[in-house]
Amino acid sequence: MKVQNPHDKFFKETLGNVATAKDFLVHYLPEHFMKHIDVSTLEPQKDSFINSDLAESFSDLLF
Repeated sequence: MKVQNPHDKFFKETLGNVATAKDFLVHYLPEHFMKHIDVSTLEPQKDSFINSDLAESFSDLLF
């Protein structure tokens, strides 16, 4: 069985873990961004949305 979108699955599985996402942000975002981000407050959020025209949209990962 071939995995569809392996890079997408890897990204979501890896950075979907809150501890891994925090570690990634701390180590790879520039310091001037990190001055505005409190990684201790990161929480996964819903990934689908309905806009005012009742059209559904999706995000990859949202914290």
